[in-house]
Amino acid sequence: MWDAIVIGAGPSGSVTAYLLAKKGYKTLILDMKDFPRYKSCGGGVTWRAYNLLRELGIKLRSPEAYHKEVVIRGFGEEIKVRSDEEFAVATLDRRKLDKELLDEAIAQGAEFRKEKVSGVISKEDRVEVIGSGFSSRYVIGADGAYSITAISSGIRNCWRNDDIIFAIEGRAPLYDELTFIVDASPSGYGWIFPRGEDSNAGVGGISSKSREVIKAFEEFSKRYKVEKVGNWIIPTGGHDKQIAKGRVLLVGDAAGLADPLTGEGLYYAFKSALECSKSLESEDPALSYSENMGNVMEELRLKRKARNIIVPRMDFFFKMFVSYPEIARRYMLTSIGRLDFKEFWRWGILRIPKAMMRRASKVLKESL
Repeated sequence: MWDAIVIGAGPSGSVTAYLLAKKGYKTLILDMKDFPRYKSCGGGVTWRAYNLLRELGIKLRSPEAYHKEVVIRGFGEEIKVRSDEEFAVATLDRRKLDKELLDEAIAQGAEFRKEKVSGVISKEDRVEVIGSGFSSRYVIGADGAYSITAISSGIRNCWRNDDIIFAIEGRAPLYDELTFIVDASPSGYGWIFPRGEDSNAGVGGISSKSREVIKAFEEFSKRYKVEKVGNWIIPTGGHDKQIAKGRVLLVGDAAGLADPLTGEGLYYAFKSALECSKSLESEDPALSYSENMGNVMEELRLKRKARNIIVPRMDFFFKMFVSYPEIARRYMLTSIGRLDFKEFWRWGILRIPKAMMRRASKVLKESL
């Protein structure tokens, strides 16, 4: 019997397996596909995510470009923000990233097998993985947004519409700047992530407005010469669902941990992998994991509240952003992990009146 079976060899699964194998756990990784394989994703790794991996002993080789400056554009205006760290966002092909992380896990002693899992059954002293013939002391569900592990274990039911971001990606020419276009989608934003020889580009928005997102992508693709590659859903954090039960724990998208404001999920994938691997050392791993993830879940709940306030009023908030550049700079600090989001949010709310005054002054000057 295995000590741990990780279902899913994406970033959260492979990093969990890497950490468990490194600690001496007899670890098996199961995935229905061989690697490398295509995976829909914007392909952006924030410095915060990159640095966490580095602290865990993984120095990424797969990034194709490193962007220190980020351009945010929309509603006829633009602002540029520079990171205080080595870079703000590194860009890459997810096929290469996922293969690299899986190889890191295997190098530590984890085993990988191509298997299609149809569910899990929890017993008193083990968990049986249906479809594979394997069982283990613990199972880690890292099988993504449509997690069979999560549903079959009874940890959670299906996602609600307001839990999910619907995104469409494609290939575009190689642009000069990493750019977020905040008026590209009525319930989200568009992005252009330059990498080695081309750019990953697309749009995303709240799932309940998926038809509007599709229409937005049609316009976006014409403007930026984007060839559609795929679409996917991103389960965001801030929900009220469990992330562990008994001998089964969920990480990454299976747990629904993406940033509700941006859809960025890799940092939270790696963070959940770390806390999950630590929790198996305790007497009650499910309880320990849920408690250890408390600060992360609180941060994501606050970000979801912020999203519900900002996104429907994006025009207003972006113009405040442009009028008060310090807001943009501090938000950058949250994205690289140098400033707590709660602290930023409290500070930012208090600066809105001043930003409005600056905005009104600018409009007045332009009209004279």
